[in-house]
This record gives sequence, C-alpha cells and structure tokens, in this order.
Amino acid sequence: MFNKILLAYDGSEGSKNALEKTIELVLKFNSELYILSVGRIPEYAEVISETEEAKEQAYKYYDKILAEASKKLEEKGIKSNTLIKYGKPGKVIVDVAEELKVDLIVLGTRKHSPLARRLLGTTADKVVDTANCSVLVIR
Repeated sequence: MFNKILLAYDGSEGSKNALEKTIELVLKFNSELYILSVGRIPEYAEVISETEEAKEQAYKYYDKILAEASKKLEEKGIKSNTLIKYGKPGKVIVDVAEELKVDLIVLGTRKHSPLARRLLGTTADKVVDTANCSVLVIR
C-alpha cells in the first residue's frame, strides 16, 4: 500500500513519536523510507555569510539527529535514506515528497496555543493542505 514513505523529522518529541509509527508501517508494508529534516534559514539575512552560517549550524544539528534516528532504524533492520534541506518546512516537505513520488508523508506535531495556530498555522496544517499524497500526523 505504501511503497515509499517520507518521514519529516526534527528530533522533537512529536517527530520521535512519528518515527515509532513509521517503523511499524515500514515493517508492515516493506516500504522504502526517506527521512527529511528541514533547516530554517533567515529570510532576510543582511549578508551571505549569515545564511551560510545558519545552514552550517542547521546541518550540524540535523546530521546528528538523523544519525540517531538511522541507528534506531538499523537496530530494527530498516535501511533509510536521509536528507537535509533548507527553507520553510511545510513547503520543503511537500516539494520533496513530490520529487521522490512518495505514497505517504508521516510527521509529528507539537502543541501550539490556539492563538499561535490561528495566526501562524502549523507545519502539519500546511502539509495536509498542500500534499498530493496521504499524510499521517502523529500527536
């Protein structure tokens, strides 16, 4: 049913819960797994070095958490492909899902205040609204 799965992973408790559910799905459907972390970079950086520095910091952080997730998957006998991209998480997740032609996007969510959710929306909301494939949101 799900040949390719994309897990959006940022190391938060919500994404760790999503990782657990993804493990179940991959084992059940023998799916190909991609794990994506999205680093935010300043939209209005004053100099190019600011952007490069933000990318470098994001890479160091996400490389470490992706290695931890990959290790957990390997313990379960699951191979994964890891990706680090930069930009607005909701858009990047959907773009990568389309590029890879995945059947399912899995992502965790965190609690937001009602006001923050109304004003800013959440990454999960943006992915659900714009993805061309199934989306599983794990609380």
